[in-house]
Amino acid sequence: MRIQRGITFAVAVSVLAFAAMQSLSKDVVRFNVKAFGAKGDGSAKDTAAIQRAIDAASMAGGGQVVFPPGKYVSGSIYIKGNVELRIDKGAVLFASPDKADYNTVDICPQNRASGKESSSGAHLILSIGKKNVAITGEGKIDGNCDAFLLDPNGRPWSGGERGIPWRPSQMLYFVECANVCVEGVSLVDSPYWSCFFHGCTNVVARNLHIRTKREPYHAYNGDGIDIDCCEDVDVSGCDINTADDSITFRASGKRLKKPRQCARVRVSGCSLSSACNAFRLGVGNGTVRDVTVCDVKIRDTRTAVDIVSSWKRGGKGVVFSNIDFDGMDVESTMFCRIYPRFAKETHIDDIRFANVSGRVECASWITGRSDSPVGRVEFDNVRLPHGVVCFHAPKVKVSGGEFASREPAAAEKRVYDREIKDHDEFPCVFTGPLYDSIQSRRMKFK
Repeated sequence: MRIQRGITFAVAVSVLAFAAMQSLSKDVVRFNVKAFGAKGDGSAKDTAAIQRAIDAASMAGGGQVVFPPGKYVSGSIYIKGNVELRIDKGAVLFASPDKADYNTVDICPQNRASGKESSSGAHLILSIGKKNVAITGEGKIDGNCDAFLLDPNGRPWSGGERGIPWRPSQMLYFVECANVCVEGVSLVDSPYWSCFFHGCTNVVARNLHIRTKREPYHAYNGDGIDIDCCEDVDVSGCDINTADDSITFRASGKRLKKPRQCARVRVSGCSLSSACNAFRLGVGNGTVRDVTVCDVKIRDTRTAVDIVSSWKRGGKGVVFSNIDFDGMDVESTMFCRIYPRFAKETHIDDIRFANVSGRVECASWITGRSDSPVGRVEFDNVRLPHGVVCFHAPKVKVSGGEFASREPAAAEKRVYDREIKDHDEFPCVFTGPLYDSIQSRRMKFK
């Protein structure tokens, strides 16, 4: 099945989900959080009042919970089925700095903490196994990252991400929900990932403004939108500037009650910037398929597209198929890198890049294993300098444009083979000053 058929279905379903959320806004009762005791003064804790408003909307069979202008300090709140949070222009939902205001990691079996990343499993907004849930409006959700990522002297904690004593995990956490809409709001300063959809179906993320801290300090793991084992997803019109990956497609479903593939996903009309990857595909042992990305602009980014089969040892890695990037305006250090890393077998096939132009500083690269090469990868009308280095990737095809493929030099092959033998790991990049700079430099285009 080529991409057009799967994505047409995804768009149709997503549009229906978005329409359902829009009709919810028009037809149901509104519950003003201030009527339930919220102060919105930037000082008082409004968690309980906000939850009372959500519960009242749920008890009424559904409704819109409205945040009028103000600053609402809150810990964890839970969106229930048929409920929409409407954050009006001038309203800010502001994350409490206090650990006691958040959920514990055992809130649901799908949830997890990460000691390596100092991620606690706490969240600001949660929706677990619900249908018809939404966050809309022109207001802001602020993760208050300074409270968690800076020490008492106002400096980043020493030791990188592992040096952070405690921080919440994903700011918006939707797990195994159906008919989800996040539209219009600004998601800023999350201390970890900004918005996580895990095992969800029929998802719309539209016209979002997302920022995680890149300056004056780096917010470790500061992703934008993470799509994991979700089906029928439409992301459009988003403006995302992040310290870590801007948009990810993942296939890590072992904690889900009903494991799914990451399938039928469309991203269109987005502007992305990342100190890491604009698009990151990988993580888990499932499948990422039938994905299309079109009409995107990428600026001030290390790698535009990163596709990796397995980031950890011990798994078969992700199976990738029918991935289509069409219409990209790119300014990044590297355009793409595609590799299995820890995966024992390479399951990367039917990847296409078409109608790409812009500027990059060094060659892209595609590497497989000698006994398990990368499958079909096509570059059609790609107009970028430096081309692509291919190793154990015999089915790479380049047509039109100003892009060329080449085999790695002998020195590059020796380093590559040594890395595999000594560490059972694929090197992040080939050798040389341009390649070495990928990991250490953050490029700004003038």
